[in-house]
Amino acid sequence: MDKPEDTGPAADIADEKGQKSAYSRILGNTSVLIVGRILNAVCSFAFIPWTVRTIGLDSFGVMMLIITYVMLVSDLTQLQSWQSLLHYGSSYFRNREQRGFYTILAFCIRVDVMSSIVALLVGLAGIFLFGSLMGWSHDVCVIAAWSMPTLLFMNTDWSLGIMRLMGRFKMSTTVEFAGTAVRTIATYIGYKMHYGLGFFLFSWSLSLFLVFAACTGVAALLIRDQVASPFPWRLLFMPGERIPGIWKFTFGTSFSQILESFFRQISTLMVGTWLGTADAAIYRVGNQITKAMVKPAVMMIPAIYPEFVKLRDERNWDGLGQVVRRLLKTICLFSVLVVVVAFLIGGHVLDFMLHKHIDDGHVLTSILALSAMLDIAQIPFEPFLTVMRKIRYLLVVKIIATTACIPALFFLMRLAGINGAALTNAVAYGIIFALYLIKTHSVLQQTRREAASD
Repeated sequence: MDKPEDTGPAADIADEKGQKSAYSRILGNTSVLIVGRILNAVCSFAFIPWTVRTIGLDSFGVMMLIITYVMLVSDLTQLQSWQSLLHYGSSYFRNREQRGFYTILAFCIRVDVMSSIVALLVGLAGIFLFGSLMGWSHDVCVIAAWSMPTLLFMNTDWSLGIMRLMGRFKMSTTVEFAGTAVRTIATYIGYKMHYGLGFFLFSWSLSLFLVFAACTGVAALLIRDQVASPFPWRLLFMPGERIPGIWKFTFGTSFSQILESFFRQISTLMVGTWLGTADAAIYRVGNQITKAMVKPAVMMIPAIYPEFVKLRDERNWDGLGQVVRRLLKTICLFSVLVVVVAFLIGGHVLDFMLHKHIDDGHVLTSILALSAMLDIAQIPFEPFLTVMRKIRYLLVVKIIATTACIPALFFLMRLAGINGAALTNAVAYGIIFALYLIKTHSVLQQTRREAASD
């Protein structure tokens, strides 16, 4: 006989506690990640000025263009396997179904390895085919080519997915900060010894390699401690049973991120091509400053996914909608503060970081802060729509925004320089925010109607 559903006051109180618990866990895990980001930001306030003072603004601009290119290639080829691990592996892990969990994990590891190899090949081919179109000299192309092996160890998705799935956010924060600390120490050595561009690029690559190695090691230890049976390595080479829908989900979520990353990184590359390496450095550092300001909100994303998946699996639609609304209110209040702070001190921070006065620097950082505000305002929507399997809609929205704003980038950049490039970002994120808001409201209304009819 089926147990009658509890619909009395006790059930309402339990639902409210569950909603508060999910919201509290999201904020708690986010606070851990924020501490790491604050430490990273403090380090960046040291290593960026040291680098600029050592190699000059133009060479620093070259370095930023190479790093941006490497990150663009990584973003274009990296499949979001951590989302697949959480989406498909969470229930297996909670229910201690080891075979199913290991099948999902092996898939994610294979995806990361394959995407890293593809990234290296694409990166080298891109330099050979498009280096001259980007305005890079032969020497810059050679330096960029030597930086491409970094792509082999930039993908830490499966290991970060393990840490997020098991709630070990402190570990991921510690690992990331360790890599930043190594880069800061290496940069200080380069600053004191007056080393050149190659050394500073090497220190950046070294920090990424150490993060990759540490993430892999920590994830392996967590698996050994949290899962009873050892990982069957044969699954990496001889896949087990077929996982329905996982490739479609992985490509869908990844392509959505690829479109966003492409537009974000291409802006810096186009500024470098059209306006010069110095302007590229100013734009990139200004972007980093405003991104650092909104990073506390961005760090909610890894904490949101596990909670949203859990609420979805429990079919707690009211709780899911309540958490989305509370997160949106929190982020909107935070965003207003960020824009005000960026307008007041953003220009001064930009001058300090680049060791040079930038005309209208506060205007640039204010526009970039507005762009970042519209970006983080989407944070509750994209994870919600992802766990509700609205992947196609996410793709369509990103395609619309990218298609509309790439022509605008050329026009506004010619009209207003780097401020025009920043304004284009704000327009793109504004389009995405509006369309995500409409769809999220529609899906929440639909789930309520379906729940009421059951």
